[in-house]
Amino acid sequence: MSDDQFVYLGNLTPEVSRKSSMVREDKRTVTIRQAGLLLTSQGDASTLRLVDQRGKGTLLSVKIVTDNPYIQLLMEVDDWRNDGETPAELLYGGTGKQDYGLYAMDGGDPAKGYTMMYTPMGGEAFNSRLRIILRNRLPKTKIYGNNSTQTMPGGLPFPVNNGHSGGASFSAPLLSGATNEQLINAMTQPHYGEPYRAPQINLSLLGNMNARPGIDHPFVGQAGKPIFAGASAQFQQNDADENTIFFGPQEVDGNGVATQVIYVTNRGANDNALGTLTHDFAVGQSLYIRDGGDIHFPGTITTALTGNNVSGQTPDALPTSVAGAFTRANANNNQRVALALSVSPGIPNPPTMVNVPNPTSGAMTNMGFVTSVAETDPKILIKSIEIKYRLEVSYDG
Repeated sequence: MSDDQFVYLGNLTPEVSRKSSMVREDKRTVTIRQAGLLLTSQGDASTLRLVDQRGKGTLLSVKIVTDNPYIQLLMEVDDWRNDGETPAELLYGGTGKQDYGLYAMDGGDPAKGYTMMYTPMGGEAFNSRLRIILRNRLPKTKIYGNNSTQTMPGGLPFPVNNGHSGGASFSAPLLSGATNEQLINAMTQPHYGEPYRAPQINLSLLGNMNARPGIDHPFVGQAGKPIFAGASAQFQQNDADENTIFFGPQEVDGNGVATQVIYVTNRGANDNALGTLTHDFAVGQSLYIRDGGDIHFPGTITTALTGNNVSGQTPDALPTSVAGAFTRANANNNQRVALALSVSPGIPNPPTMVNVPNPTSGAMTNMGFVTSVAETDPKILIKSIEIKYRLEVSYDG
C-alpha cells in the first residue's frame, strides 16, 4: 500500500445537500379567506402580505373586494411581477381585463365593493415563489373643501374627477330621522343613497401624459369618513329655536373659480331686530349643512370675515335677491340681517333654504365644520379576500 492511500473501515454517512433536505413533496390545494379588515395607510401596516409561498405549484384564482378602487394588488410569480394595479385604473379603460388575467368587475361602489379578479386560464404555474400583497398608499388629504388638484403617490392612478371635493350633497331620504353618526355611516357605506361625488375635475391631469387615470375618487368609503363639529351662531335676539340658511347663486370668475355666498339668519318671533351676532366661523373652514336625510358640503370659507360679518357685530340685511322678503314679522317690513359666508366651490343646485335647530346656547348640530379621517389615516375596508393555489412541492428554506 502506497503512502498516499487511505482506508477507512468504519460506517460512512452519505453527504446530503442542505438544499435537498429543505425540499419536500406537498400536494395540496390551499385556500386563503379573510374578510372585514381595515387596512391603514400608515407605516409598515399599510402592506398586507397574503401569500409568500416558496415552492412549485399553480396559482388558480385571486378575488379581492374592497370599498375603495385605489387599493393596490401586487403579485410576484417567480421572476415576473406586476406594477401594483388598482380597480380604478383597470376600470377606466372599459372592461379592465389585462392579457395576463387581472381585471376588475364593473358596477362597483363603496357599498357593494370594488372587485378585482385574477383568473388565468388553466392556472398560472410557479416554480420557485408566489407572493401576493395588498397595499394602501392613499395620501393624507383635506377633503370636502375646494379640491381642484389631486396627485397620487407610489404609482397610483390620478382620479379624473375629484369627487372628494366640496360642492355636492349626499342624499339618503330614508334616514331623515337618523342621528348624524348614522347618516355619516350611511355615507361611508351608501346602501341607502348614491355615493358622494362632487362635480370637480382634477386639474392635475390636464396636460399630464405620464399619469394614469382612474375612476371615482380615492376617498370613497371608509377613507373619506367625515367628522362633524357644530358651529355656533347666536343672535342677540335669538327668538326662534332654529337658524335659517339661504344659498346665493354659484358664480364662476374668469379663471374658472366657483364661489357662492351662504347666509345665516334667524326668523325671530316679534318685531325686534336680531341685533348682534356671536359666531365661530372663520376663513379656511370647510362646512357641512344637514337638511333631514341630506348633507350638503358647500366647500371652504375663502374670504376673511370682516366688517359687519365679524363676531359681535350686527350683520348686514339679507339680500332680497336671494331670500325675497324675509322680514321681522308680518307687521314689520324691515328685512332680517344675516351673516354672509363666501365659500368655494359652492353647490350648483342648492335647496331654497334650510332650517337648522339652534339651541339657546352652544353649537348647532346640523351646521358646522367638516373634517375627515383622510386627514390623518385614510383606511380602506377589505370586504373579502379569496385566494386559491395548488401546491406540488414546498421549499422550507
